[in-house]
Amino acid sequence: MRTAFKLALVLAVSGTVACASKKDVDRLSDELAAVHARQDTITASVADLDRSVSEALENQRSLVVTVRGDLLRQLDDMERQLVEIQELLGQSQIVLRNLRERMEQRQMDRQTTGEGFAAPDSAGETAVGEREQGAGGDARSLYAAAIEQFRRGAYETARSGFQEFLVNYPADELAPDAQYYLAETYREEGDAGRAIREYNRVVELYPNSTAAPTALYKAGLLQVDQGNKDTACEYFQRVVAGYPRSDESRLARDQAERLSCR
Repeated sequence: MRTAFKLALVLAVSGTVACASKKDVDRLSDELAAVHARQDTITASVADLDRSVSEALENQRSLVVTVRGDLLRQLDDMERQLVEIQELLGQSQIVLRNLRERMEQRQMDRQTTGEGFAAPDSAGETAVGEREQGAGGDARSLYAAAIEQFRRGAYETARSGFQEFLVNYPADELAPDAQYYLAETYREEGDAGRAIREYNRVVELYPNSTAAPTALYKAGLLQVDQGNKDTACEYFQRVVAGYPRSDESRLARDQAERLSCR
């Protein structure tokens, strides 16, 4: 009986061990399946992340290509605009140079007006008034003689001639030019203040003459030379506003732009 009891006990323990081992195996199998499931989830997440990164990189490359293309087009446009601006500036400079030449030509025309009516004396230093037939001398002869003295650089003598002309022939068609050259004598001598005052008198006395815009423009240039920017701007703006169709208007507008006049 004792032997039979031991055998029964062994069989019972073996059954218990076998049962316990089966449960452990089942549990381990479940845990392993869960690990595989998590691994599959992680693998899927990694794959999704990889696809997202790849798409982002591709989008980034496309964006870089697009931006680079846009920048290149913008640079091309800027270069083309720069060339156009340079061409326009070149054309503008040509126009301004032509306007200056025309203004200088008009000044030369003023100097030659009246030539042939009187010849200067051989010495060239005799006062203009003494060479003429008094205050009633021919207007053009007096003007021509004063211009000749101006050309020679005898500005004081020329000034006397222009002053005499203005006293005796204030309504003559050459009076605006005489007043203008009176101002020019002071400018040539470096007396900017007196020159500007006499330029202003051209506009005051003969506002409708062709000498008026020239006088205003020259006065503006003298103000620039003296460093009076605001006053210079006023003169240039007066030219543009008062004589918009004159050659000096374009020149004055150019000066105003250079000075950034408001």
